[in-house]
Amino acid sequence: MKPLRLMIALLVGALVLLGCSSGATELSAEDEIAIYSAVVRQVAGPDDTFGGTLAKPILYIVRHTDDAAGDPGATRAEPAALSEEVQEEVTAALGDLPSEIVWIDSREDVEFDPDTGALADGGVIITVGNIQRQDGGEVQVAGSIYVAGLAAGGKTYVLQEQDGQWVVTGTTGVEWIS
Repeated sequence: MKPLRLMIALLVGALVLLGCSSGATELSAEDEIAIYSAVVRQVAGPDDTFGGTLAKPILYIVRHTDDAAGDPGATRAEPAALSEEVQEEVTAALGDLPSEIVWIDSREDVEFDPDTGALADGGVIITVGNIQRQDGGEVQVAGSIYVAGLAAGGKTYVLQEQDGQWVVTGTTGVEWIS
């Protein structure tokens, strides 16, 4: 009887140790802010479907995540609302951009030009997905931009922490543009 208890105790101990060494830790609020800021900066900049040249007076950022932003056919995690703190700090982190940052609940919150499908005020809509932790410490986040009916795009971004900063290092999976 005692050898069986010992084996069970050793097995449970080993499983606990394996679980603790998986490296899967929660991201801090600062990490979340830095990751979303980097993705929005990438989507609104070089990946704006105009090679980064589109003048965007307003960036409307959807405050609810949507993993389909990068790949409409991808498996989706449950949407999450970005906290007020994340919204405020992402806005502050993007303060050097020439665009005003406005947070919206959905695209129904903005007015569209009925002829072009573009936002009436010349703004764009940016949607981000949930932060998906990956092996090796990198994360993946879906991101998309809507400019007009035939001017939109999305990707899933890969980010890594380098020298204390979250940096977009590439993309993965489907990239779409219309």
